[in-house]
Amino acid sequence: MKQNHIRIAAATAMTAVAFGVAAPAASAVQTHRNLSAASQSAEALRPTAGDVRDLIARMRADGADANQIREFEQYAKQLENPAARKGSERIWGTVARKLIVAGIRHGGTWLGKILGKVHKKTGDFVKRNGGKVADAIEDVEGWSETALTIAMVKAGVPTDIAKDLAHAIMLFVG
Repeated sequence: MKQNHIRIAAATAMTAVAFGVAAPAASAVQTHRNLSAASQSAEALRPTAGDVRDLIARMRADGADANQIREFEQYAKQLENPAARKGSERIWGTVARKLIVAGIRHGGTWLGKILGKVHKKTGDFVKRNGGKVADAIEDVEGWSETALTIAMVKAGVPTDIAKDLAHAIMLFVG
């Protein structure tokens, strides 16, 4: 009987050691998978020249600001020309924010890519209330998931939708 207790204790100790060593390794593998998936998701959300041109067409149809349309046309040209794209990374944050706001406000294929990353309920809300969401996030200074969520909730967006949308936006900007 005493030997059974020793065997059980030894087996328990071996299991603890195995899990103690295996758990961090498994955690590292999962973290690597998550980072890889996030970078693929963010890259898939980057607008193409076609996406930007679709947005421009929608902006024109809605009577949007001509200066912003010209700015987006310049960005679409940069996306088409790999040599011109090299300098565009430093302005990416500003352009990304403007594209997100315009995309939410005017819709288009690119907005569909972003909404494809969120829950259907969130997508339906944005389709009905895109202007409200765009107004809420347009003037947010330091874009973070929390700041965007708070701005949207203050504007009347339900908390669960605001969190979901802020997460999708930060996948794109991040």
